Amino acid sequence: MNINFSWRMMAIGLLLVALVVAVRIASHYRDKYHQVDKSWQLRWAQRDKDDSDALAQRQADERAEEQRRQQAANQAVKDADEDNKRLQVDAINAKRSADGLRGQLSQLKRQFADSETGKLSSAASSSASKSQAIILLTQLLSESNEAAREYAKEADRAYSAGRTCERIYDYVATVNP
Repeated sequence: MNINFSWRMMAIGLLLVALVVAVRIASHYRDKYHQVDKSWQLRWAQRDKDDSDALAQRQADERAEEQRRQQAANQAVKDADEDNKRLQVDAINAKRSADGLRGQLSQLKRQFADSETGKLSSAASSSASKSQAIILLTQLLSESNEAAREYAKEADRAYSAGRTCERIYDYVATVNP
């Protein structure tokens, strides 16, 4: 019985040792699994943080670019307003000059229309026809001056609008690195 008992004890001992070794191996693999899992979780967390930081930076850059473009457009509008004011002053000065010219033409017209020399002699009748021609030319000049003023006013408006559009486009289309 001793031999059977010792073989049984040895078999039980070997089973216990095998069980202890299996538990230790399983525990070791479980610990390694958790370490690897934690390592991956840290890597994923870092990647997520990097992604969110990059997104925040990209959004900040886009906001800054949009603000730059808006400021450029606002500056272009401000410059256009200053150009319009300058053009209005120029238009007022041109109108004053045209009014003066119109007054001079009117004075010439009256002077030649009221000329008594054409009524007194037949030799002066040719002077009367010259007076009529001068009156007609002064009327024509007055009308052409008025038309030129309207054309200049429209050209100034179109020029100012075009410059404003170009400035806004140039400011907005410029890409800042």
